[in-house]
Amino acid sequence: MTEPEPTILIIEPDTTFSSQLKEALEKIGRYRLVVTEPGISVRYIEGYQPAVGIVGASLDLHGCMKCVQKLKIVDPAMPVLVFFESESLTGGSLSGPFEAVYRVRLGMSPSDLGEILNRAMAKRAETEPSLDFPVLIGSSHEIQKIRTQIDRISDKDITVLITGESGTGKELIARSIHYHSPRRNGPLLKINCGALPDDLLESEVFGFQRGAFTGAHKNKPGRLELAHGGTLFIDEIGDLSLALQVKFLQVLEDKSFSRLGSVQDKTVDARVIAATNTDLWKMVREGKFRKDLYYRLNVVHIVAPPLRRRKEDLPLLADYFMNKYCYELKREPLELSSHVLDALKAYAWPGNVRELENVVRRAIVLREWDFIFKELDLDLALDKPDEKWPLDKGSALIRWGEGTVRRFMEEKDFSLKVIAKKYVAEVEKGAIIKALKQTHWNRRQAARLLGVSYKTLLNRIAELNLRPT
Repeated sequence: MTEPEPTILIIEPDTTFSSQLKEALEKIGRYRLVVTEPGISVRYIEGYQPAVGIVGASLDLHGCMKCVQKLKIVDPAMPVLVFFESESLTGGSLSGPFEAVYRVRLGMSPSDLGEILNRAMAKRAETEPSLDFPVLIGSSHEIQKIRTQIDRISDKDITVLITGESGTGKELIARSIHYHSPRRNGPLLKINCGALPDDLLESEVFGFQRGAFTGAHKNKPGRLELAHGGTLFIDEIGDLSLALQVKFLQVLEDKSFSRLGSVQDKTVDARVIAATNTDLWKMVREGKFRKDLYYRLNVVHIVAPPLRRRKEDLPLLADYFMNKYCYELKREPLELSSHVLDALKAYAWPGNVRELENVVRRAIVLREWDFIFKELDLDLALDKPDEKWPLDKGSALIRWGEGTVRRFMEEKDFSLKVIAKKYVAEVEKGAIIKALKQTHWNRRQAARLLGVSYKTLLNRIAELNLRPT
């Protein structure tokens, strides 16, 4: 029984170019050729089951990137050939977050095109399918800089420190470094220092010997030991106690450690990537973080920028999340009109890319944007495209405050004292909920974010009867 001809999906709105491309491909080999428009949905792409995707030359950089994103959502390892005549498409800005993207100059001979196509398909056959390929979406200067740093350091076995606010993609950067390193076939293990108390954290990272403590009935290797040959990602390293900082320093200096309850040192070959949303150097000055450990970690420093500093990436990010989750949830995409994007750009995004991802996913489920904008306290009317809202940092908060006061004044008792009391209470509750959501209910991190003590936050959570949702 003969194998079916591989499908090549050509995304190109220009019929003249698509006809020329089909003619060239027919000279190269036997393929099932399908031509479609850039607006094709991810579900339709999946239906064609393409072996290769081709993006035509008539699209600009933004259009090309959107098409590449759709193809890669269906199959991250799918070879994608992108034709270009503009030099702006020759750099890493196009393939950027993805592997197996081949740039093809317009006017290339069929034989040269065939060579690229055959090489791409052969490489695809050797590649293991991966559904968790780390994707850094965007074309901003900040993201380009991070990609350049990743390219330069991935094959160097050095420690990396990633800093940035919650939700900026620090773990994604760590995964990208691991994926592009010689350790990519080894394990990538994560430990969150803010999620566990010291005693549990020590046993989780370093493991323990039988009898080390009550309940230790057998030997157990820790994350560090299990990461041998791969990478250990230490998240929120600023939450480490000074005692555990000493043990981590030994790991970085000597590549050795001992399990809890053991006097025998073990050697380990694991790359360490650390991340934090706190100012470690400030902690060093305050005596809360060891200076020698800081310098050991900070061999290479990567800063994950907040979304508000790279809002030019927001359309690509929103489009990627829209296609990704519509595909996963089997829903039709919602329109990302210029008015919707204007509204999204007007928001400050304190939760950064993670918050945007959740907002798009929620919009897909609810099938509307209006409700989402109310949740974000964005009063941008979609039926008023000419209305321009100020984009300063306080604009969303001012609109929220005006609406809240107006609502309180509609009640029977709207004396200034009552309004002030209710207003402050609601602001406090909203801030606590926001901080808890942003930190995924890590109450220690939320307390730091809010500038209150851990005990105070626990008391307020109990008084407000808040629960994780």
